[in-house]
Amino acid sequence: MKKHKLIFLLIFVSIFLLITNCNSTEPPDDELKPGRRDYTWTVDTLNYPYATLDRIWGSSPTDVWAISPGDWDKSVSHFNGSSWFSYGVNGLIVPSSIFGFDWNRIFIGAQNGKVWMYNGTWSIFASLSKDGHIDIIFDNIWGKSSNDFFVFGAYPDTIIGGYNNTVIAHYLNNNWIMLNTSSVRGLAANLYRDNADGKLYVKIIKIGGAVHPDSTTIYEYLNESFKQLYSSPWAQGLQADISLINDEVYFILGNQIAKRVNDKFETFLQVNNNNFYQRIWGRNEKDIFLFMLDGLTHYNGTDIEYLFTLSKPRTQIFGAVLFEKEVFFLVYESQTNLNLIYHGKLN
Repeated sequence: MKKHKLIFLLIFVSIFLLITNCNSTEPPDDELKPGRRDYTWTVDTLNYPYATLDRIWGSSPTDVWAISPGDWDKSVSHFNGSSWFSYGVNGLIVPSSIFGFDWNRIFIGAQNGKVWMYNGTWSIFASLSKDGHIDIIFDNIWGKSSNDFFVFGAYPDTIIGGYNNTVIAHYLNNNWIMLNTSSVRGLAANLYRDNADGKLYVKIIKIGGAVHPDSTTIYEYLNESFKQLYSSPWAQGLQADISLINDEVYFILGNQIAKRVNDKFETFLQVNNNNFYQRIWGRNEKDIFLFMLDGLTHYNGTDIEYLFTLSKPRTQIFGAVLFEKEVFFLVYESQTNLNLIYHGKLN
């Protein structure tokens, strides 16, 4: 009898809690909070007149890397949490991309189809070719793991000498797969896989020389086929780009930031600032950084505000590394030839 009373009591309590929760008028807790803006900024200056740092990656705030295709002895730079140290690696010439998965699984794409890996020391990981060409520049690297990643770029064409012969190589399960890129033309500059639809999205930069204006095209890659989604001249205010934020691909189409919903572009954010330079980085949809010609701004889900300004004209922000409470932005002042690393810490 006591057992039956206990069962009845448990059922009664469960029903009461269910009814109470269903009748609650309190709004559900929004787990996605607006990104904070209370950063304290410091700036590290690397005065390398002939070694412009243009790629950055890091595993933690005490393990940040940047590379330069310039002076060999300053081609690799490392931040250990307190200071930067730069050096050259024997045989590593003209590094053009860097990406990693942990402090001891870092990859660099370099000249002549070489891919290097750091696991405590640097060594050649792969020597790749396409169509008999080894003169490949790997402009970027991206992937999900050290056994599932892409290196991509191009080798020169025979018409204008621009890097317009697209190369995309996929390292998967200890094998290299060279994608068939005969239907696209230009330098593969960015590539990401969208977690929601499983598709690859690729940004291609085509060099036109004196014949055509340089242009940017965004493709979808699915079932071994490329589909063109968007194309625009490579000019301020008209450029296109893609960015991966919280495993979702965002499309920067001029002054519009969009997502792909049901195979169509859906506007996420309209940027009404003529200084917007079509580069964004973010942690989530309420914590996005936008590069302006006069500084760095931040979108918190409601509005856009400046975090810092840039006083010199023609200053670029080439890349960023975002951690939970710290951020690094790779800034280059063309007037002074200074490499500046803006390091922000949340208060």
